[in-house]
Amino acid sequence: MADALSSDLTKVDPSEAWKPWKPASGEWNRKWVSHLYRRAGFGATPAETDKAIADGLSKTLAHFMTGDPDAADRLELLTETGKYYTEPVNLRVWWLYAMTEGGHPLREKLALFWHNHFATSYAKVRSTKLMYEQNVTIRKHALGTFRPFLLDMSKDTAMLVWLDSNRNVKGAPNENYAREVMELFSLGVGNYTEKDIQEAARALTGWHHDAEVQKFEFNRELHDDGNKTIFGKTGKWSGEDVVRLCCDQGACAKFLVSKLYAFLVSETPPPKALVAPLADQFRKSDYDTAALVKTILGSRLFFSEHAYHKRVKWPVECALGAVRSATGERVPLADVVDPLSKMGQALFAPPNVKGWRTGTDWLNSATLLARNNFAEKVAVGDWSRNGRGRPPQQFGFVAEPTKIDEPKPVDTASAPAPEAKHDVCTTIFAANPKDVAAVVTQMSTLLYGEAAAPAQVKKLETFLLTPGPTAGAAPVAPKGPKPKSKGPTPPETKSADGTKTKSEPEPKPKKAEPPKPLDPKDVKLDSPEFKARVREAYHAMMCLPEYQLN
Repeated sequence: MADALSSDLTKVDPSEAWKPWKPASGEWNRKWVSHLYRRAGFGATPAETDKAIADGLSKTLAHFMTGDPDAADRLELLTETGKYYTEPVNLRVWWLYAMTEGGHPLREKLALFWHNHFATSYAKVRSTKLMYEQNVTIRKHALGTFRPFLLDMSKDTAMLVWLDSNRNVKGAPNENYAREVMELFSLGVGNYTEKDIQEAARALTGWHHDAEVQKFEFNRELHDDGNKTIFGKTGKWSGEDVVRLCCDQGACAKFLVSKLYAFLVSETPPPKALVAPLADQFRKSDYDTAALVKTILGSRLFFSEHAYHKRVKWPVECALGAVRSATGERVPLADVVDPLSKMGQALFAPPNVKGWRTGTDWLNSATLLARNNFAEKVAVGDWSRNGRGRPPQQFGFVAEPTKIDEPKPVDTASAPAPEAKHDVCTTIFAANPKDVAAVVTQMSTLLYGEAAAPAQVKKLETFLLTPGPTAGAAPVAPKGPKPKSKGPTPPETKSADGTKTKSEPEPKPKKAEPPKPLDPKDVKLDSPEFKARVREAYHAMMCLPEYQLN
């Protein structure tokens, strides 16, 4: 059972942690289905949740590993169409489309992970063609093996531009790539020396892109073919040898596993002994990423409180998860591009070679406001009606400061209802809730995969039962004798004959009583006013701290 592991992670037996989880009857429920879909994909639609429960864990996990039956055909089409996008915004939409419609969410999720691992930005590369080609390479290896992946990325043209490889020549080695391949791509800080970097840079001399900046080329005349000593081994090492020697280090598997653990399981650093079996498996399999990911996603630890809600959602996860949980049909993905930038994750433009800062670093006053604004867009169905999306207010690959729209009060009473296909109420009421309590349960299930906390449920029910200001009675003028004024004495005025008179003060309007909750039986669930309140409540739920957790 999921809760059989010790609540103290230091006391969890590593050999038990990574054993396959075998849920008892009833344990494979919406909570854990939602958990798996948030981590292995970009959230579940209601239909996917129902199917996963019916299929069981084993079949659902197998489906994640292979994707839909036609995933290969979709990939071929996606790869072909991506060649022709010359505008950066279209390239971003293209990738978002691959994430949501590519038929293989786990592959795209790992592609997103590796995009951050091999962080390269259009801000310097300045070529959608090269960024597209790198993305294709990342997707090709996302669930493959790491050795050929690292070699391909070392020869990737965008990477060569990004890390100034053409400046790495015999007699004047440039250490940029040699340093990053050890520090960021394979080993981590503390597992190499400065001498290793210097010697690796010599081995990588001549690894250039061509004059047209179209492809990798080896410039033999500028390559240092002398002896180099890397990790204590001496030889006439080449760039291929640098990749091989890095992957041969014991630290390589540990470093990669620790990053995948943070991405898939928890951002709380684990005890070293806990991840040792994973590193051992990864090394013995010669870096088979798919096998490692399958072990993690099917494990007892993954389906435990040690992993549940132990990550902050990346902006892409937050945005696509909100869309998939609430809208029955596709939304214009161009509408998602600009909000993602404001949330801090402009695809194809990580801020530097170290990638995005994750965890709670995703959240600050500006990015939280952007998340809340996007949540409102989803809740009220404010999507472009022509299906092509609005032109982004700002679109740049450079991590420039973005203008965040101030929240605007929503006049739900007069606002037009969204299109049914994009209306969260369509999804919520598809379950035919019979009363307000059932509506709250359905909203909680869609957003969290489980019931909300009792205190939150009570607040939501009270909100939904309470008519809005426009639905309440208008303020009533006071009756009976005028109350004595306790304010300042009214000023004297003179009439036409010179007689002094005192002006009567205007009576102060009586403060209206706040509306009170209705009796649940008096609430009409299908009324426009109630559905407007449901959209408001859904928006509020997406702004809560718990919704920011993955």
